[in-house]
Amino acid sequence: MTDPRPSPRAFRRLVIGCHGEAGSRSALEATVRLARTMESQLLGIFVEDAPLLEWSASPLTRQVGGGVRSGGPFTPETLAADFATAAAMMRERLARLAGGVGLTAGFRVARSSGSSLDFDGSEPGDLLVVVEPTDPMARLSYPFAGLLQTIAKASTPVLYMPHRVLQRRGPVVAIARRPDDPGQRLAAEVAATIGEDLLSVSASAQGEPGHPLSLPDVSRALSGVRERLLVLSRPALPADDPCLFAAIAAQRMVPTLVAGSRENGTSPA
Repeated sequence: MTDPRPSPRAFRRLVIGCHGEAGSRSALEATVRLARTMESQLLGIFVEDAPLLEWSASPLTRQVGGGVRSGGPFTPETLAADFATAAAMMRERLARLAGGVGLTAGFRVARSSGSSLDFDGSEPGDLLVVVEPTDPMARLSYPFAGLLQTIAKASTPVLYMPHRVLQRRGPVVAIARRPDDPGQRLAAEVAATIGEDLLSVSASAQGEPGHPLSLPDVSRALSGVRERLLVLSRPALPADDPCLFAAIAAQRMVPTLVAGSRENGTSPA
């Protein structure tokens, strides 16, 4: 399955959202190398969590602040200092990794909700990348747990990088309920861009329409496959577990591109 139009690169720019907790170094490195392969620009955005800053200024923090932040009181000033330190570290890490593969990475700081995907300055042709934290507690708590829900509900493509990720050659696998499901064309464009074959897999167990996607289904369908990247259509995600994409990415240890819209079953042009 191929797209007849020429596609020199599927995305003009990869935008890495840094949401406070440091993401996995190996996942960040894999993102940088993928950008080089796709001939895409790189931009890192460190998100200063606006709701958390507001909460740090409330009277409640004066009562519980000692137990929230180790090493001192929890105030807007100390939180802003923590953000500045984390942003500087992320800027240096991204610049070093990008420089190692001959790329230059832009970087800026934005103030938004820690569980939001909306950033000022986003442009057509951008692919937002979310890098999974190494700390398992960070993956289960605020803001990352809310960010997973946001990814599942979004209508734009989001590349999810698991904290343990394999960098290897192999097909791009599109997982969808039907051949015309969202993500199929995008998967073909990505495969063409990175020079890999495309493999389409039904999300229904044993080909049964309406069967909710599950982790065992994916394991069986991809038994013996050593894929490089997954493209997963949001309409294929089960209603009671829309964040299944994260578990699939963690199990397969490959970048997982979540595409399409659960509301209208279409992917953006």
